[in-house]
Amino acid sequence: MKKLLQENGPDNIWIQTWNEEGEEVPEPVVYSENDEWSAQMFNYFFLGAFGNESEGSLNTQHGGYEALKTAMEGYFASGSLSEIHQRQTSLWVSETEMADTESFWFTVGWNNFSIDGLEGPAIGFFFCRNNENFLSLNAGEPVLLRGLPMKKPEFACLFMQEPAGEIRMFCQVPQGGFWSESLFPFSRKTDDAFHAREFFKMCKSFSEDVLVKEQHKPREEQVEFLSDSLSFAEQNKSVNFKDFKQDVLKEPAIIDAFDQYQEEYAGRKQWSPPDQFAVSEQSQNQAKKFVKSIIKLDKNFHIYVHGNKERIEKGFDSDKRLHFYTLWFESET
Repeated sequence: MKKLLQENGPDNIWIQTWNEEGEEVPEPVVYSENDEWSAQMFNYFFLGAFGNESEGSLNTQHGGYEALKTAMEGYFASGSLSEIHQRQTSLWVSETEMADTESFWFTVGWNNFSIDGLEGPAIGFFFCRNNENFLSLNAGEPVLLRGLPMKKPEFACLFMQEPAGEIRMFCQVPQGGFWSESLFPFSRKTDDAFHAREFFKMCKSFSEDVLVKEQHKPREEQVEFLSDSLSFAEQNKSVNFKDFKQDVLKEPAIIDAFDQYQEEYAGRKQWSPPDQFAVSEQSQNQAKKFVKSIIKLDKNFHIYVHGNKERIEKGFDSDKRLHFYTLWFESET
């Protein structure tokens, strides 16, 4: 899921190993990457695990909720991985028989993580047990090495904290079993905020996958659609799918394409939206951060558009063999 890949790598990586008896090595290896290559390598290794997302929060009905919530809040308040690393790895060892000499547990902290308009610290937990042999030909000398392949970890999950303090779980692999039922008790959110977030994400994907790529609509129409979608939710304080199609999509062909895309998207994300749901001001503000109305021109210019596409005109200069935009405005701000 490429939206998770970050520019900044993990700031702290605690690596837990086990001895031959399956007991933890007392002190984990603490690693902090300090170069761009290492940052991208670790991001790819950890974050590439999340091919199918599942968003929600910690299960408040679970018996271990309060203790885990306290440990999570302690990390987000201090940035220290010590307490929560010890708690979760100990619980893992006591409840499973998967820890052995070829097992690795990672507790990973990012000081600055960004996803879906939410920015701040993040913490991830990962377990790997599939060591492989590698042939290294460094300096022409063949050397047989053993280590972790650059594939997704066997178990993984990622957490951030909402501005209101709620612990939000973005992803979990796999969904089910001890990992999600006991170690990180998970509750999939189905409130209005969740539906609003999925709706705006779907609109953004629809504009790119269908309007631009399939129907070859100009970028300014994509921008107008995204702007109108945000304005519709802001004006109505809610989304009613029937009204949305009439007021924003309008054209029968676009409505049919949207219906088909919504069915595919909902099935892929395991999302069952109601016919109508409220959209709070907070949900609108979050959506504005990632549903941006931007026209990207090569690698030179970005045009941020907030409506009124009549003030934008696209053309082509046959002498220069280049496209251009003409913008009309009343004053600079």
